[in-house]
Amino acid sequence: MGLREEILSEMSSVRTVDCHSHTCLRREYYREVPKDLFGLGFSYFGREVEAAGVKLEGTDEEKWEGLKAVILHAGNTSYWRHLTVVYRELFGMEGEELTDSNWRAVNEEIRRRTVDPGWYDHVTKELCNLETQVRNVPWFEDWEPEYFTAVLRMEPALELHEEGTRRRLEEHLGREFGDLSALKRGLADLAEEYKKRGAVGIKLAHAYGRTLASEPVPEEEAGKIFRRALKGEELSAKEVKAFQDHIVFFLADMAGEMELVFQIHTGVQTTWGHIPDSDPLLLIPLIRSHPHVKFDLFHAGYPYSRELGMFGKHYPNVWLNMCWMYVISTSASRQVLREWLDLVPLERILGFGSDVGFPEFVYGHLVMARSVLSEVLEEKVRVDFWSEELALDAARKLMRDNAMALYGLSALR
Repeated sequence: MGLREEILSEMSSVRTVDCHSHTCLRREYYREVPKDLFGLGFSYFGREVEAAGVKLEGTDEEKWEGLKAVILHAGNTSYWRHLTVVYRELFGMEGEELTDSNWRAVNEEIRRRTVDPGWYDHVTKELCNLETQVRNVPWFEDWEPEYFTAVLRMEPALELHEEGTRRRLEEHLGREFGDLSALKRGLADLAEEYKKRGAVGIKLAHAYGRTLASEPVPEEEAGKIFRRALKGEELSAKEVKAFQDHIVFFLADMAGEMELVFQIHTGVQTTWGHIPDSDPLLLIPLIRSHPHVKFDLFHAGYPYSRELGMFGKHYPNVWLNMCWMYVISTSASRQVLREWLDLVPLERILGFGSDVGFPEFVYGHLVMARSVLSEVLEEKVRVDFWSEELALDAARKLMRDNAMALYGLSALR
């Protein structure tokens, strides 16, 4: 057995921690069965379908013709290569590509497999060999601790100047917020509620809707803005940002006090997203002012991955998360890891986060991650003066141990 095969074997035997999950709950998975090629969806390749302006409608044959046109246009992307791994390894696709001659067989195999009541567990527990998935949980929703560890999404906290969002939190907590102090106590109580139920962190993905740049805003100024919102007065864009900035810094304060990990989306955006809004360099004031908060920064910051590497080098309170990356670009993932593994203390790199919606897509992403990691770690031994022992240790840390330590999972499970 060569070293790369040995590293692959090691990673397969390790009970992996999925460091960023949107996987549907088991009870939800079986609500709509049988699924098929089109009902299972196309994970992130759906964005290529949208960008191409193709609507997959009509009969299965008509949907296939539409999908085939997009594959011809964008089948080179890692978004699509991810799906070919899933179809080949889980649903018996013959050959390397989905074609006129094999798509129907794949379609039928998806229908057959996804009605099996043991399929969900087979994929997540046996094939993926997952310890847990650190799952984004929206406000007021539940999760399945057998499969998931919760991180509470906090984007609604930035919209509490809006009456509808505020009322929902007030109803959940059974009280009204008469001022900014009461509002922040409510947010802290919500986070404490989820922490008592096993949540290990909070998450912001606000870069999809605004800049990551925040600055400290005094309590008095933010309080005045919130009082205007309570009166139903219209806030300017500048006032909204000031209120949101104050809440962002409060959430960081809260995470430190409650010993919760603070996850933040950085880097890659969705179709038509404003890419500079998600530049991780914009987070420096927040991170530097909260040295005791553990920040978990997502998606390798891509395309700002080299800059994010310097965060890991210079800020001991920052962890670098490879979630989503292998599906974004396998070659970029190799380059990022090559650099980070020379630059950043190993314990602060998280090697895998699926960031997908179905167990099958988790598995396909994990296959890609293991392939990239084994190649990079073998190369480190061959050309960068690493020992084989260090490479095998890195495989375990990247896929499990670092996440277990960061999220405190050994104490929970």
